[in-house]
Formats: sequence, structure tokens, C-alpha cells
Amino acid sequence: MSRSNHLATLRIVAIYAFFAGIWILTSDAVVGWLVHNPVTMTRLAVFKGWLFVLLTSLLLYRLITSDHRILAEANARLTESEERFHTIYDLLSDAIFIHDAETGRILDVNDTMCRMYGYRRDEVLEQGLFRLGTDEAPYRDVEALEWIHQAAAGQPQLFEWLSTHKDGHQFWVEVSMRCAVLEGKPCCIVLVRDISKRKWAEEQLNIQQQQLEELNRTLEQRVAETVAELRHKDELLLQQSRQAAMGEMLNNIAHQWRQPLNNIAIYVQGIQLLRQSGELSDEQLASDVRSVMEIITYMSKTIDDFRIFFRQEKQPHPFDLKGAVNQALHFVMPRLEQHQINWRLVADATPTVIGYQAEYLQVLLNILNNAIDALKEQEGGEQLITVTIDRGDLGPRVTIEDSGAGVQASDLPHIFEPYFTTKGPGGSGIGLYMAKAIIEKHMAGRLKAANNPSGGARFTIELPG
Repeated sequence: MSRSNHLATLRIVAIYAFFAGIWILTSDAVVGWLVHNPVTMTRLAVFKGWLFVLLTSLLLYRLITSDHRILAEANARLTESEERFHTIYDLLSDAIFIHDAETGRILDVNDTMCRMYGYRRDEVLEQGLFRLGTDEAPYRDVEALEWIHQAAAGQPQLFEWLSTHKDGHQFWVEVSMRCAVLEGKPCCIVLVRDISKRKWAEEQLNIQQQQLEELNRTLEQRVAETVAELRHKDELLLQQSRQAAMGEMLNNIAHQWRQPLNNIAIYVQGIQLLRQSGELSDEQLASDVRSVMEIITYMSKTIDDFRIFFRQEKQPHPFDLKGAVNQALHFVMPRLEQHQINWRLVADATPTVIGYQAEYLQVLLNILNNAIDALKEQEGGEQLITVTIDRGDLGPRVTIEDSGAGVQASDLPHIFEPYFTTKGPGGSGIGLYMAKAIIEKHMAGRLKAANNPSGGARFTIELPG
């Protein structure tokens, strides 16, 4: 008998006993007070007995029907709850196993488990753990039973497991185990979730990660190779640019040496003629030799000046900015004189900067020669190159301006690009490209180009400092 039925029975007995006791105590006292005739009292006693039977029967009927109604309602609610539980139990997306905690025998499974593994419920209950894992450790029934025992010992378990479908294909699941008591017996409740898609995604992610790492390694190698190739190309361009500048320097040396060599030739011929005529005196010979030596000294100094340009510099060093500008102007002086171009130097300061003097000279010479090329083709008007030394936002600044026609607006954005030239077939297109590379990459400075509002081009060179 269940506890609820036992309590209902006790309630009925208690009510009946209470009613009977009240009836016995009160009915006899009332009859003895109202009636004194023995015959009448006998009849009343019989009537009282039948009345008691009727009333107690009605009371018992009422109590029993009330308890039956309450019990029926409770059973209906219980049945509804069980149906709701089984509906949820079978519709869960996770498979559920109920195992005996000691033997590991499967006591029950839900419909999801049958769909997940492809077995009927009776097949699962019959074969147990066999064939639900694999034939290889650690996914055998032996390991599964060990997990069940650990969960039954009060240690909830959560692990991944490789399962086998009825058709033979394997799939990954996530298993959660907890201990519970059902109908007085220790059981192990097991929830199994299919994680095949997640494992596949993880494998794909690992593959992509490996591919990405390999791509990164390859990319790093390719970047290094590309950087090395670009550096090699820059070195070739720099060498080509320096060779072009060296050609211009040699042309400048030729211009500067032509007149002194002519003077030396005149002195030598004069000495020879005077000796042949017998008019060469010691004083005249000494004077002519002294003049020739002065010319040779001047030519030697010119060689020393040009050696600065050809010097290979491996480390940056301090140099006088105004001195570098004067040297550049000195180098192009023969061309300025040849084309009758005026020049002006405005120096508000004489700063010292740190960098590569020879490369900086190459930049100045490139811009100055471009200005000379632009002015020599100009007809009419003043031909003037102005060089200004002052201080800009970044540091010491040199500005080179000419009074020419300037750079066409469509060409201005491209003049620092490699192999872009406005000089036609005679231009290499690498001078300004290398000038910008020298200033901005080698010396951390800034080189800009623009047109003057009044006409002509303006190049601004800024160095940090």
C-alpha cells in the first residue's frame, strides 16, 4: 500500500470512529431524557440503530467517493506528467542512456538514441554496450564501463567518445554522466550529443591553420625575396644614376679643365718659341713655370673637390649643409656659365646635418641639372636659379627654384616615379626617383616638388635635425 492510500484509509477510520463515539454518547442520553417507557425505549433503540447504519453508510460513501475522486485526479495528473516526460524524453536532441550503476547494463534509452545509432530499443537493451563504441581502445565497452563506475562513485564525467552506427560508420559524440537513484536503485544517467559536425569543423580549422601557417612561412620567404630583389633593383638604379651623374661630372671636369689646359699649352709654346729665338731669360722661365704650377694646383684642387662626389659612404656622418650646396653649385658652374644662367644663394643659416654627403650632393646635382636643362631651352626672360637654405617643419631645408616654365600639372604627380621622364628619349627617368629614395629612405628626410605661383619649378629638400 502506498503512503497516500494509507493516509486516506486512516482518515476515513478516524472520521468514522469520531462520528460513532459522538452518536453513542449523545443518542442514549437524549433518549433517556425524553422517554421513560421501556417498550418505547426499545423501539427507539432499534430505530436509532438503523438510523446510525444509514448515516454511517452515507458518511462512508461520501468519504470514499471523495477520496476516489482525489485519487483519480492525482492519477490523471501523474499520467499526464509521465506522458509529458516521455514526450520530452524522446524528443530531446541528445541521446539518453540509463545504466545500472553496478553492471553497466542498459535499462532504458530514448528515441533520439535509437535514431542516432540506428538501433531499435529492444536491440539496444539486448546487446548493451557491445558495438556502440569501437574495437580499439579507449573506445571499447571496457572503458565505457569504467566511466560508468566512476560516475556511480559520485564523480560526474564529461568526455568525447568515438561511437559506431549500426551501419558501421563512426561518429564523434560528447558524453556526460551523472549518478541518480531511480525506484530505489543507483543508476547512471548518460547524455550523448553528436559532435561530428563540430569535430569536422575543428579538423577543417586545424587544416586551414596549418595552411595559413605554411602560407605565412611562404609569404615571409616571398616577401624577403621580393624585398631583396627590390633592394637589388634600387642598388642597380642607384648605380645607374650615379654613373649618369658621373658622366655629367666628367663633362663638368672637362669644362673646368679645358681653359687651364689651353693656358698651359700657351705657356709651353711660349717657352719653346722664346728659347728658339734666344729670348728666353731665366726670369721669364721662372715666371712661366710659376704660372703653370698655379694652373696645375688649381686643377689638382678641382680633382679633390670632385673626389667627394665619387666617395663611397657606408655610415652617415655630419656634414655642413651650406658647404654641400656650394660644392654642388661649383660642380655645375661650367654649365651655368655656358648657358649664361644666373644663380643666387640665400642662406639664413649654416646648419650641420647627419647623412651621406656624396648621395646628398647627387640629389642637389640632379635637381640643379634639371633646372639648367629647363632654362637652356627657354627663350627670353630672366634665367635664374635660386637656392635657399633655411629651416622647415622637419629640420634644415634647401629649396631650389628656377624661373622656367615649370612642370606640367599632369606630369607633376608622376615625376618621382621610376623611368618617368619629360626629356624625351634623352632622359633616363631614374634621377628624381633615386633622389627621392636617397632623401626619404636613406636619410629619413622629405623631398617635394611643386610649381611656383610666379612660374618655374620648386624642389624642397628637408632633413631631420
